[in-house]
Amino acid sequence: MIHKEMIIRLLLALFIGGTVGIEREKSHQWAGFRTHILVSVGSCVVSVTSLMLFRDHVQYVNLDPARMPAQILSGIGFLGGGAILKTSNSIRGLTTAAGMWVTACIGIAIGFGYYYLAFMAWFILMITLYILKFIDKKVVLSKTSNFYIETLNISQTISKVVSIIERNRIVIKNIEISQSEDKFWNMTLTVMYNSKIPFKGIIEKILEIDDIIKVDYEE
Repeated sequence: MIHKEMIIRLLLALFIGGTVGIEREKSHQWAGFRTHILVSVGSCVVSVTSLMLFRDHVQYVNLDPARMPAQILSGIGFLGGGAILKTSNSIRGLTTAAGMWVTACIGIAIGFGYYYLAFMAWFILMITLYILKFIDKKVVLSKTSNFYIETLNISQTISKVVSIIERNRIVIKNIEISQSEDKFWNMTLTVMYNSKIPFKGIIEKILEIDDIIKVDYEE
């Protein structure tokens, strides 16, 4: 393999990994721009190395050019596992982990010189990350979130808060109550709701309740 072809493959892997990583950066994921570039370029390097070893030594020993890239797909699972974060009410990072796995696959395809396959896979991946994300928000309306409420009097406020939330067609999945060192009461409500429901209006109504100090929520 000539050096020019090798550089083209590496630069193409860098470009594809970078474009995928930029989308993940915009979605505020830990595994972003540089991580995806490294995954793609690294996969390409392993594939090119495996292919060159096969071409240079096939007459001396029986080599399988797919053996080294196969280890990439096994090893990328550990990196993807690090991108998955489990919170009290949801799991985040699954799309990022899957994206890194696909990026590694594209890097392998580029390394072996299958440019058309790599380009089409990248095209589908970008459509999935950019366009289908908005379709998913329109079609899948059910979301899970947490309400964080601080109050002076738990017995007087909990029933009123629950009433306001349920009147807005929000389903309460779990309620956690604790008392802080300064004697304030903290409520954490895990809720499921329609993504079109305006949270600002609900928060304003909760803040109107007597003894409520602070209200926040996490999407």
